[in-house]
Amino acid sequence: MSINNRFITSAESLVTTHEETRAGFFRIALEKNRVGDPYVKNALAFKAMAAHTQKAEDLLTIPEVRPFLITAAGLSGKSLSYLDEEDQTMAIKELIDEFLKPSGKAYIDEATFRYLLIKGDAVGGTMRNKIGDLGQEKLIRAIYSSMSVRGITCDCISKGSKHWRRIDGNVAGTETNVKALHWRNRRGERILIFNANIPTVNKNVDICLFSSDIADYDGIVRCDECAIMFGELKGGIDPAGADEHWKTGNSALNRIRESFNKAGYPEMKTSFIGAAIQYSMAEEIYNQLTEGTLTNASNLTNNNQLIEYCNWLIEL
Repeated sequence: MSINNRFITSAESLVTTHEETRAGFFRIALEKNRVGDPYVKNALAFKAMAAHTQKAEDLLTIPEVRPFLITAAGLSGKSLSYLDEEDQTMAIKELIDEFLKPSGKAYIDEATFRYLLIKGDAVGGTMRNKIGDLGQEKLIRAIYSSMSVRGITCDCISKGSKHWRRIDGNVAGTETNVKALHWRNRRGERILIFNANIPTVNKNVDICLFSSDIADYDGIVRCDECAIMFGELKGGIDPAGADEHWKTGNSALNRIRESFNKAGYPEMKTSFIGAAIQYSMAEEIYNQLTEGTLTNASNLTNNNQLIEYCNWLIEL
């Protein structure tokens, strides 16, 4: 059986190269620094505002830095709903007595380091979500590029919005915060939804393509006869997690095929896109492609494969 992506010629062609793995880690590192930069600037602002103090206890006399000290003391935003002003002051005093005073003249630095340590968890949580977002944004940017070359116009609806708008895919940043895209191909109107709960599967699916116009968008996920293709997208670049991502994605794709088969749609198209693809999983993906179990696939880091995938997606 022929493979729908002409740049996938063997299992080896799906494997992420060392160069792309390295570039992926660099991109994540750069993004992590960007996400963490506001906290670093907050810490520098605190140091400037506290510079005139003589000892750790003096920090209690500056109400403006109280929120900073609350964070440095280890209290989360959620915990503040259960703690009154007196409780919060007690936590700050414990921070001062247990950690700031023993540091002597370096108490400002000590408070700064503890704030940054606590905020490091926040950066980690943000990055876990952001890595998935970066993968989706790269796919959407590739879709825009394919559409731009073809002269196809596209509408977009953002996360949390109910209003569609015509977008210019050539404008930087239009790939962020996207919930769904709408366009027309020679077969009719198409809506592509990201991270949608599909009732037939009873699970969230990363990539969901439907034959539908904008007017029917609100109920489209319940329209099995309008479904064209469902896909899994794994944007993590770490080779150590590659096999687990494939197992999770493959399990989800099997569930989609089985669910739609029971619903009377045995030929449902499915696809897989992954950034970290190792040889063992590449063999499985390639075999599924040649057998027709998987309709299409792409390595997210391989531009030729990704554009070919997007061209296929646009034309479905």
